Amino acid sequence: MKTVINMFRLFLLFSVFTASYINAKAYSIDVVSDNFGNTDMLVLQHSTDNGNQSFALNITDKGMIPLAPTITLTVTPLNARIARLSWTVSEPVFEGTYYVERQVTGSGAWEDIKQLPFDASLLFNDTITAPYCIPTDFLYRIRYESALSGIIFSNTDAGNQLSDLTNPVNVQDLLVSLTTGGKPILTWTQVLGDSIGGYEINRFDGTTWQPITSPPLSPDSSSYIDQAVSDGCTVSYAYLIITLDGCGNRSVPDYTFQTQTINLDLPPIDECERLAKLSWNSYYTMPGGLGGYKIYRSVDFSAPVEIVNLTDTSVTAYNDAYQFEDGHNYYYYVEAYSSSGSFSSRSCWKMKLFTGSEVPDSVYITQVSVLSDSYIRINYYSSPDSTVKILMLERSADQGATFQVVDSLYADTYFVAREYYFDDYTADVHNQSYYYRLVALDYCGNGLNSNISRSILLQCSSTQTQNTVDWNTYASWMQDVEGYKLFRTVGGEPGGGELIGSLTSSIVSFPDLLTGIDPTKEVCYWVVAQENPGNPYLNNAESVSNTCCVAQDATLFLPNAFHPGGINNRFRPIASFVEPGSFIMTIYNRWGQMLFETTDMVNGWDGMVGGQIAPAGLYAFVISYKSVGGHDYTKRGTVFVVR
Repeated sequence: MKTVINMFRLFLLFSVFTASYINAKAYSIDVVSDNFGNTDMLVLQHSTDNGNQSFALNITDKGMIPLAPTITLTVTPLNARIARLSWTVSEPVFEGTYYVERQVTGSGAWEDIKQLPFDASLLFNDTITAPYCIPTDFLYRIRYESALSGIIFSNTDAGNQLSDLTNPVNVQDLLVSLTTGGKPILTWTQVLGDSIGGYEINRFDGTTWQPITSPPLSPDSSSYIDQAVSDGCTVSYAYLIITLDGCGNRSVPDYTFQTQTINLDLPPIDECERLAKLSWNSYYTMPGGLGGYKIYRSVDFSAPVEIVNLTDTSVTAYNDAYQFEDGHNYYYYVEAYSSSGSFSSRSCWKMKLFTGSEVPDSVYITQVSVLSDSYIRINYYSSPDSTVKILMLERSADQGATFQVVDSLYADTYFVAREYYFDDYTADVHNQSYYYRLVALDYCGNGLNSNISRSILLQCSSTQTQNTVDWNTYASWMQDVEGYKLFRTVGGEPGGGELIGSLTSSIVSFPDLLTGIDPTKEVCYWVVAQENPGNPYLNNAESVSNTCCVAQDATLFLPNAFHPGGINNRFRPIASFVEPGSFIMTIYNRWGQMLFETTDMVNGWDGMVGGQIAPAGLYAFVISYKSVGGHDYTKRGTVFVVR
């Protein structure tokens, strides 16, 4: 009867128990008898996430009481700061909670430092932090609480002397960049745990590391701007962060790997090379590893544009070959980025005003003419004027095969004089046609050649009935030659010349029949080439040739004998086309002695020597003269004096 009653009680208790713990678990019940066949104990088994567990219940007249397990605690110091707690349980327990408790020896107060579920690993490491900054004795125990077992304590483990004397951890993901104003800004991942009491920022002054935050920053800080730096855009600054715990222990950072700002160097942009030569210091401590460098450019502070991505992290220089324009501001900055792309550090903006000269865009010979029938003038156009440092005139006498410099203008003369022409006084205008070109050099030595132009050489010849005039074509005009105008003067009249022919561009020869022209007078010609309209540099340009003159050749007839005092009593020439002022006649005897000299072509020699008629015989003469065309002549011979 007693057994039946106990079984009924057990059933009721089990029903209550399972009502609380039945969720998602399987249970089995075994009745265990003693050696005398009495039913004294019930074993309850149920499955959990950690396997099967058994719970023993004592059966008594007063009811069923869970058997209390025994908890055995072992504490092992791992170092002066960490105590390892491990414990065992003699009997399985119902669901409940383990409380890890710690007490400063002699204080009498227990502190809960950790809570663990009943099915957790029975192991815990206690790390000592502030305020235990000096070695302190600690007691540990395990308290277990459950609905069935009640509160169970482990043994108390004593004699553990621990303190917070170790160094805290270093900060992670330290990044240094620059603000728009050139102030270094530091960011990092906040250190959690380890009883961090604050952060001390250190800056390298070139010799030693100096703290720049006093007191240290608060533990929840994760950024800092170094307002004390005034030259962050011109000097690279290195930083490191020391963490401090509640006991004042300091972390030990690696001083060999400094996190420093990127200092971008941008010299003036050379006007000749036209390269922006950027260089910067390496960024060594990028979180997650350095992925590369990106360079950005802005013109007159327009939106920045990425111009290159350098994935070779050993490269810390770049030459930007941009089409720089005079008077514009060019801005650059460099950005170092992490391999993941999550972190980046950038330099300051660096700006340079480009003041380089522009390359001349046009140099053009507008016309080439013979002036005063003695030298050649070369007119030209160039633009822009400010781009030219040296303007050189080159000439070719071999139809453009080779050119030689014959004159030059430098910027100081060029801009002051504003004379847009060269005069070639060394040209032989009556015997040579020349090719000309201009070479404009800018301030960097870059050259621009003009068009090649050719002067007009006019030549003339004569026969008894006509003069023939020939000339070379003019070259070269942008709009080509429209035609030629031929002018003539006779005996110097009219002074401005008479237009005797308007010829097409294909005609370069003209026969002048000399109708009604006095054959004793000199006839002169010149030609003027004209360009077709529409040249933007000089409209209706003209080129004038040299002047060519034609005269009949001088003739001089002399008798071979004369009779002083007779009918043919004078020795004188009969001349045509001889310039009268050029006549000189000298008489010599047979022994070479000069007997007579005169410039009087009309009277000549009357045969007198020393006031007396010369003896009969042969006498030598030498006559020099010029034609009306300016040609020199000399005539020698003998004359017989008759008595």
